[in-house]
Amino acid sequence: MDAIFSKMLKAGSTTFFMDVKEAKNSKKYLTVTASQPAKEGEGKFAKRSIIVFSSVADEFVSALKEANTVINGEGEFTKRIKTGNINYFLDVKEAKNNSRYVSITESQPSKENPEKFDKRSIAVFNNAASDFIGAVEEAVGFMK
Repeated sequence: MDAIFSKMLKAGSTTFFMDVKEAKNSKKYLTVTASQPAKEGEGKFAKRSIIVFSSVADEFVSALKEANTVINGEGEFTKRIKTGNINYFLDVKEAKNNSRYVSITESQPSKENPEKFDKRSIAVFNNAASDFIGAVEEAVGFMK
């Protein structure tokens, strides 16, 4: 599927890709992919993606903005967004080097075993959070 809108954001060793696409049912969705050099194999990349559906896109951006107010200071932030059988969890966490980041996790029942969950997550560190939010907000604008 071709993207209706694409944006790339470089943040240190991570490159984020925001792609708005249209499903067969004509509803639009956003795929956010984080790509980093793989630990093994030169020239290889590790990629992780989450999909944000239009029904929760505005709430998702709002939660990112809330997390951004906490990420550069102190305190905790946790937010859950639910749509159908998909849950998004946004959490501000602290890395070993004391930098803070937003962990964004998409969770849904596994197709192979409905009693288990498939989880995919990406991390956005505080030095890239504002630019990341701006890029996601721009992409969400193309979903409307």
